[in-house]
Amino acid sequence: MNNAMYRIILLFFLCTQIMIGQDYQMRMSGFSSMSNNSSYSEGWWDDGVQIKGSLGAPVISQSTGAGVGLTSGFWVVTQGFYTQPPTVEQFIIMDDELNVGEGVNLKAQFSDFNGILSARIYVNIGGADSVISFPMERSDSTFTAFIPDSLVKIQNFIVSAEVVDSLSYAARSTYLSAPVRFGADDPTSRVDDSAYPSGVPDEKWRLVSFPGELENGKLTSKGLSEKHIFYSRDWETNEWFVPDTLYLGEAYWFKHIYNKDIDFTPGAGVSLPLESYDMELFPGWNFIGNPFFVSVPIVLDQGDFNGPYSYGIDDKDGWSEVVSEMQPWGGYLVYNNTDTLQTIELKPTSLVEANSDTAFSLNQNRQISKLPPRVAMNSWRLRISADSENYFDHNNYIGRDFRSNEGLDRGDIYEPPMIDGHLAVGLSPEADGGYYHTTDIRSVNKTNGVWDLRILAGKKDGPVDVQFHSVKETPENIVVALVDLQSRTPYRDIMETGITIAEKSTVGYDMKMVIGEEDFVNNEIQRILDGMPTQYSLGYNYPNPFNANTRLDYSLPVRSHVSIRLYNMLGQEVAVLVNEEQPYGNRYVVWDGLNNQGSAVASGVYLAEFRAGSFLATRKMILMK
Repeated sequence: MNNAMYRIILLFFLCTQIMIGQDYQMRMSGFSSMSNNSSYSEGWWDDGVQIKGSLGAPVISQSTGAGVGLTSGFWVVTQGFYTQPPTVEQFIIMDDELNVGEGVNLKAQFSDFNGILSARIYVNIGGADSVISFPMERSDSTFTAFIPDSLVKIQNFIVSAEVVDSLSYAARSTYLSAPVRFGADDPTSRVDDSAYPSGVPDEKWRLVSFPGELENGKLTSKGLSEKHIFYSRDWETNEWFVPDTLYLGEAYWFKHIYNKDIDFTPGAGVSLPLESYDMELFPGWNFIGNPFFVSVPIVLDQGDFNGPYSYGIDDKDGWSEVVSEMQPWGGYLVYNNTDTLQTIELKPTSLVEANSDTAFSLNQNRQISKLPPRVAMNSWRLRISADSENYFDHNNYIGRDFRSNEGLDRGDIYEPPMIDGHLAVGLSPEADGGYYHTTDIRSVNKTNGVWDLRILAGKKDGPVDVQFHSVKETPENIVVALVDLQSRTPYRDIMETGITIAEKSTVGYDMKMVIGEEDFVNNEIQRILDGMPTQYSLGYNYPNPFNANTRLDYSLPVRSHVSIRLYNMLGQEVAVLVNEEQPYGNRYVVWDGLNNQGSAVASGVYLAEFRAGSFLATRKMILMK
């Protein structure tokens, strides 16, 4: 009896150890068994049973019967313990201060029911694609690791820890990053990822910024003498001023005359941790800079914002198209198209953070989160670019958007502030005919429209190549055409060919974009051409002789600088009636018998001289009181 009891007890403990320590199967006629896959059967009368093992991979054996599941009890409870991944209790940087070129000590603590098998750290330098891994060393319940000196750079780093238990379940910590101090000789703008990898060009205005927090916000004088200048913008007074402090995240105009391309070594400071950075944008234009020593992606809704734009390409001056990345040391221009202060989030690297029971990964396609744009019928956008020998302007947009209206509204943004000579494409959404805007976006409720544009040059610089680019495709039934008002030439394939302005002139070059349904485009082109004078002309004043007022009619076939001056019979200038650029058309001016000083002139004969382009004409006028 005692021997039998002993054998029974021994067999019981043996079976218990086997079932706890590994997967098992129960084989019986008409039964199915599956480990690690518990289910509830249809009823107690089913002729099958299914039993879940506590560890390891599933084991399945087929049978002809249905399954009976065990859904509670000792096996289910213990299986939950074994299949849980490790928990990251702690992961910290042990050093009080980090410095470029000095190693970093890390410490972690993990817990797991199955026991910890191994742990590693993953180091990512400056948000780059590559990741470097190092094993962690264990001492009782604490794990430690060391980031070598060579990996602690001015670009900063992010690091995470991964832990694996004895059953190969794994978890990874959230990432760590911290400020890293750099010395006076560490930062330089002449690096591959910089906006100026070959240096800032000589005698060129450029927008620059300074990554990292400089000591006291000051730029050291190392390498620079008096042959340079910084400018910032006072947006309240719209005036330029020389700043005495350089602020993180701001951009400044810079120009030098050192007869070579130069780079910046701004002095000692702190490299920001690779974490999200909130940047405030005031209503209107903002000069901003990248606060990190690595490139940062930036994608802004082009309804609430406009830009960002960079300035200058190689040796040419001008505004770029909208950029999607901010490089360190570069300056950028952004327009806040709302009435309130806005905050945008810059992410030097986008991380999928995790708690201790899920995986951690790096997103190699780093993006800034943004609201998806609303889709609307008849919504489209074109970009207009102009390039000359020394200048360019790539940031001009026309189109239709659900947030815009016909006429002047928030979608029509004024030209950005310029500090020197430039080339610009001016748009005219206002009724007064001023070409002061860089965007002219209209309502989606209309299909047909005419957009006025003018090529403006601050200096004689030609020829000018004008191209048209689709940012958001026009609907299939929409035709895009252009009328060159200076040459009276229509272009119906302007999207493919563009247009070259051969003449060098400081006079604005006027064109009209006609966009809409085909019948509208054809009719509108003809209407525009029919309404244009074919030649310069000066009519006779009426009435003549006159007592109080007289009117002079004149015609301009193209935009021209117009001068109408009055002289007495001694050849002395009496009055200037017109002295300005004017667009094509039939026009008139009225003389009220007053001179340039506002005094009435005496009765007599006066000569009106009309100049426009190379055209000259005169008319005699008789004033009788």
